[in-house]
Amino acid sequence: MNVKTSGIIIKRMNYGEADRILTILTSDHGKIKAIAKGSRKILSKLGGSLEPFCLVDFIFHEGKSFYIVTSAIVQNHFEKVHFEIDKTAKAFYIGELLDKFLEEKQNHPEVFELFSRYLENLENADDPILIPVFSAKILEAVGFKPEVSECLHCRQKLQPTQNYWDDVEGGVICQDCHDKFGHGQKVSNDIIKILRLIFSPEFKVGSKININDKYKNQTGAVLESYIEGVLERELKSKKFMKDMINSSKNIF
Repeated sequence: MNVKTSGIIIKRMNYGEADRILTILTSDHGKIKAIAKGSRKILSKLGGSLEPFCLVDFIFHEGKSFYIVTSAIVQNHFEKVHFEIDKTAKAFYIGELLDKFLEEKQNHPEVFELFSRYLENLENADDPILIPVFSAKILEAVGFKPEVSECLHCRQKLQPTQNYWDDVEGGVICQDCHDKFGHGQKVSNDIIKILRLIFSPEFKVGSKININDKYKNQTGAVLESYIEGVLERELKSKKFMKDMINSSKNIF
């Protein structure tokens, strides 16, 4: 049976003498594994269409172990994402995040839409809060939305006093519960307000957030720490991403 779908390659590896195994986030089949036979041969018709982080129209044949790529036509190459090394590193970071959180063949059309929009934004902007915002919204889409409106323990509405952030439990803890249980690290109410904005139903991913870069960096650090708390590990691509971002700053 043939399957037609849009997809974005988030991971690929060489297989045998001329093949590639691809991990693809698709628009209506979730994350799948596919094999592109002969795609590493110089004259392969598929070779130029199987770069990671391109929006591609695929046709697959459904095999026993893998989908088999029979056609691949690039719809959007996202040139800057591929030619600016810091943007490439950011794309790999989100790609690894998706690979870690998504189970195979569980359809998440909202995550595919988020990732497509993320690549479009990355192509055209370099906002320091872009990575954490998209990471956070992906987590929310797969069931890991943190609590930012009420205390995790007592479930009372948060007050504008000193509050605390807990990565493991996933959200904010009030002063009284922190004193009682000792959980969490201090977080400013300005950061909590930004987190509420990001996780509100009205927030549109890709919207410009008009706040000071200092707050963007602090919000990014909170969300990055939360992601690692959920994963219980640091993403392998994080160091590469940080190194490339710093290198690109030093060039200028």
